[in-house]
Formats: sequence, C-alpha cells, structure tokens
Amino acid sequence: MAKSKFWTITNYLFFSLVIVASLVLTIVLHLDWLAFVSCAASILYIVFLSDKNILNFIIGFISSSTYLVVAYKSHLYGEAIFYLAIDIPMIFVSFVLWKKHMETKLKVESKKLSFNNILFILVISAIAVVGYGFILKAIGGANTFVDALSTVVTLVATILMALRYREQWIMWIVVYVVSVVLWSTTFDLLMLIMSVSCLISSVVGFINWSINAKAKERYNE
Repeated sequence: MAKSKFWTITNYLFFSLVIVASLVLTIVLHLDWLAFVSCAASILYIVFLSDKNILNFIIGFISSSTYLVVAYKSHLYGEAIFYLAIDIPMIFVSFVLWKKHMETKLKVESKKLSFNNILFILVISAIAVVGYGFILKAIGGANTFVDALSTVVTLVATILMALRYREQWIMWIVVYVVSVVLWSTTFDLLMLIMSVSCLISSVVGFINWSINAKAKERYNE
C-alpha cells in the first residue's frame, strides 16, 4: 500500500499547484470565472476519485454543474445533455452505491472486470458513438463525432465508477484525450488545462486502483 500512498500524495500536491496556477491565469488574463471553478472542481474530483475517496461526489456535483454551462456556451450539446440528464443524477446514485461497500470511513472497495466483459463494453460503446454522432449532427452540434465519443465513453466510465470497477480509468483516459482535442479546437485555455490535468490524474488513478486490486488479491490468496 506504500506505493498507492505515494501516488496519492503526489497527485494531491501536484494538482493543488495546477489549480493555483489556473487561478493566477484567470486573474492575469481576465478569464471566465465559471470556467475556473469548473476547471478546479473537475481536477479535484478526479484526484479524490483516484484516491477512492467518497468525498469526490461533493466536488463532482460542483464540477458537473459548472461544466454543463461551459459546454453549452461552447455548443458542445452532447456534453451538455449528458451532464444534465445523466451525470448529475448519477452522482447521487453512485454515492448511495459506494456507501454500501466502504473499506474505511472514506475509501471504497474496488473490483475489476473480466476480459470478455471489457470486450463487450468496447463493442457496444463503438456502436453508440456512431449513432449518437449522427443525432448530434442533425441538431447542429459542433465537432459532433468527437463530442459523441466523449459523451458515450463518459457514460460508460460513470457507470463503471458507480459500480466500483477499476477499468473505469481506461475510459476516463479516453474521455480526457478526447476532451483535450475538443478544447484545443475551441481553445478555451482553462478547459484545456483541466483536460490535460484530468488526463494525467486518470493515469494515476489507474495505477492507484491497480495497486489496491493486486494487494487485495494477495490478501485473499
């Protein structure tokens, strides 16, 4: 568990500095304060989630609510619809599900998927991306298929997160790679910082949850 603790402490310290840097940029460049709140909350949300800390859902509500507005203003309708109709309600559902499987007062128990289940999820996700992409194109969205990919994969990641599966992090990594592409095209500096930061923290999350999963397997042997 020492390795897990190292990654956790590093994660908190590094991204605290990123948030401070984002605050300075917001003040100096007169950037959108709502975007800053969304950026800071999103980074903290992923950091707390990577630590399996149930407090992530409090921060997640702030993150999702503000990001919803930012995405809508940028005409990323797929993102906006997802956060309004699914992500925000799932925060409350996930909190209830996690509370039933806590290994400490704040840390949740985790588990992992079989290879066949991973393959099945990837196929269904690909089909959903194509279908949703055509729907977004029909209603005049921007970057429709990239937007659809981000939305569908976020949905899958959110469900896996609610069910406490380690493989959520593979999906979160994809989500934030796509998010980097999305915000690079609109060039919203704070959202781009958020996306890159969350991408890095998602890699840390996968490492952290994997270390915990291996430790649990050794304990059960």
